[in-house]
Amino acid sequence: MRKYRNQIIAVVLGMVLFVSWLWTGKREISGEDKKIYEEALGLQEQVDELGFGEFCLADYPVAMYDGEWDHVFYDGEIKRRKAVLETFAGTAYPVEDHFEVIVPTLEQFDSLLSLAGGVEGIVSGSGYGAKEQVATIWHEAFHAYQLTDHAVLGERITPEEMQEGLEDRMEGGEEILSEEESIVKEVDENTDVRNRLEKEMGLLEDTVEMLRADTREGNGAADLAEHIDGIQEMVLEYRECRRERMAKMTEAARDAEIRCELTEGTAYYVEYSVYGMTAGEKTCEERYLENLGRYEGGRGKYYRTGLAKCLILDALAPGWKETFDFTKGLDEVLTACGRM
Repeated sequence: MRKYRNQIIAVVLGMVLFVSWLWTGKREISGEDKKIYEEALGLQEQVDELGFGEFCLADYPVAMYDGEWDHVFYDGEIKRRKAVLETFAGTAYPVEDHFEVIVPTLEQFDSLLSLAGGVEGIVSGSGYGAKEQVATIWHEAFHAYQLTDHAVLGERITPEEMQEGLEDRMEGGEEILSEEESIVKEVDENTDVRNRLEKEMGLLEDTVEMLRADTREGNGAADLAEHIDGIQEMVLEYRECRRERMAKMTEAARDAEIRCELTEGTAYYVEYSVYGMTAGEKTCEERYLENLGRYEGGRGKYYRTGLAKCLILDALAPGWKETFDFTKGLDEVLTACGRM
């Protein structure tokens, strides 16, 4: 009897300790998460060299969500609040009169990932850790910058308007944020349009690879000039293929694609650049460029087409960010720079 009583006491004690861990563990942010934020903040000077005007991480609160609480880093302080959003991934989100970065803590991310059974490209790919979290923070901060300081394609949305739209969508009202649906219907489910886009993605990937090859081999402007005819030929072929594909889509679907590529593609470019700063060029290329031309359903493919176009602009029109203000799609920027 004493044996069983001791086992029961041990089990009860273990449960008390476990519940106590759950309760206290989520009340304070971990040292690892603090270090991640500080590392992200410390990259500001290097990010400045990308050339996006007044883009500054410290301008935006960064909330790390632990499953119950948000731990908000801002203005040199960390404040805890009840979570405003239960999220699996990073996002830029309206909070009162401003936009914030919200990301799960690494511990919360790991927990959610275990429950979900893993995610392709994260678990069975190059993994997700501190370096990826730093890059994600910068990605989402760039969205906060877009929303706060710019009228994307001529349209500015306030935090209040976005919140109203999100609430309306949650209540089953008018579909306001329908990019995903438009893209799936008119691109992914249309064999001709999809095939053309797959070809475009291949051409963009080949163009980036040619440009990057010169960089890896240490060649300069003279070598780029030697290859410029081949590069321009691929770009022109891409342009014609895109023109024909766009003619087969509705205006709403075209706008959805252009907007998604503009906002997500540039944010993915910032993420890619930041990851390269911490992980090194080779690891960065393996993670982001080896599958640059891979097609996937929904919005995800436009992260990669947008990244490709930013890299092409960097090589062929290095000053493109001097006048870049999100009022034009990336193809229009390429055309304006004389590269399309």
